[in-house]
Amino acid sequence: MASYLQTKAIVLSRRDVAEHDCLYTMMTEVRGKMEVRVRGARKILSKLVPPLASIGIVRVLVYEGRSRPLLIGIETVERFRETGETLWRSQVAARFLRLVELATRAESRDPELFNLLTDALHMAEHTDVAHVGALRDAFIIQLLSHAGYRPELDACVQCRSSQTYAFSAGHGGVVCRDCVRDDVTAVSLSSHELESLRAHASIPLAASSILPKHDIGAFTQAMLRYRLETPLWFPAVA
Repeated sequence: MASYLQTKAIVLSRRDVAEHDCLYTMMTEVRGKMEVRVRGARKILSKLVPPLASIGIVRVLVYEGRSRPLLIGIETVERFRETGETLWRSQVAARFLRLVELATRAESRDPELFNLLTDALHMAEHTDVAHVGALRDAFIIQLLSHAGYRPELDACVQCRSSQTYAFSAGHGGVVCRDCVRDDVTAVSLSSHELESLRAHASIPLAASSILPKHDIGAFTQAMLRYRLETPLWFPAVA
C-alpha cells in the first residue's frame, strides 16, 4: 500500500537518471539516509529543484509506492547564506555532507545523526578559520561513533592497560607499548593529545571553539582512511 512521508532533510548528493530525472540522496530526520527520485529535475522550469540546489535544511513530502520513493513536495526550512557565498565555508560544509554519505547506510534511523549534521552545518556557517580544525576533528570522531566505529579512548583496546602509548586506527583506539608492536596504523600519542581526543569525542559541536589546541588531525585522518577508505581534505586548514 502506498504511503506518504513528511520529514526534514539535508541533501547529500545527486545523480542523473533517465532523460530528465535525478536521484537525490538525503539525510532525513525520520528515516535516516534515503534516495528519492525527482521527476523532471533537469528541466529549466522544475519547481522542486531550487530548494535542493543549495546547502540547507528542507522539509520534503515523499510518495512511497512500489517503486523508488518519489519527491512530490518541498519547502526550505533554513538556508545557509554565508556558506553559499563563501568558498571555504561551502567547501567545509560539502566535506561534512560527503563524509556522512560515506559513513552511513540506507535507512540508518538515527535522529541524533541528523542533529549532528545540522549542528556541523550551523558551525560551518558561523565559525572562523581558526576553529575549523577543532570542528572538523570533533565531527569526524562523533560521526564515526554514530556509524559504529567509536574509538576506545579509556584503556588499551587490546589488553585494557591504562598505560597507553599510541593510537591505532586498525585496532580502533588507544594501545599500550606492548600491543603497538608491528601495528602499521599506530600513531604515537601524548597524554595531552589523548585528553584532546576525549574532549573532541564528547563535546557539542557548538562548543568546538573551546576545545584544546592540540592538533589531533593525524588521528582523525587515520580513522577516516581505515574506516571509510578516504583521504581527508579540508581547505580552510590545509
